[in-house]
Amino acid sequence: MIRSVLTLAGLTAALVLSGCASQEPAKPVSKEAAAAAAASDAALAAKLKGNWAGDWSLPGFGSGKFELIVTEVNGTDVKGNANWYGTAAGDTKAPLNSATVQNGQLVAKQGSAVIKLSPKGDNTLAGTWENSGYSGPLTVKR
Repeated sequence: MIRSVLTLAGLTAALVLSGCASQEPAKPVSKEAAAAAAASDAALAAKLKGNWAGDWSLPGFGSGKFELIVTEVNGTDVKGNANWYGTAAGDTKAPLNSATVQNGQLVAKQGSAVIKLSPKGDNTLAGTWENSGYSGPLTVKR
């Protein structure tokens, strides 16, 4: 019995190690590809300037209105406010602590909340929000 448990443990370890060893290392990104991605992110960031309105939801609990107001864009960095309506804590209007476009996605922080939005067509951003272990979908339109 002990021998079969040890054999099973040894086989499991061998499978895990062989799986790790068979992965190829990540290929380095060329300077040209990195520059193209940064230019694409900067172009997306520039398109974000203005007012966006939509909805947030917490599946199984509720939903409310959401506004993203982008006031300034510098390269891939974005400044503005996010306004939440109908939350359990009431309405919240506050500036974004940080916001940047990375890999075609706006990633913004406001207090402990993280907002991730990607373009869906010309006038829609869709993604998720996360705050204190809760998360849900978020969509805004111009």
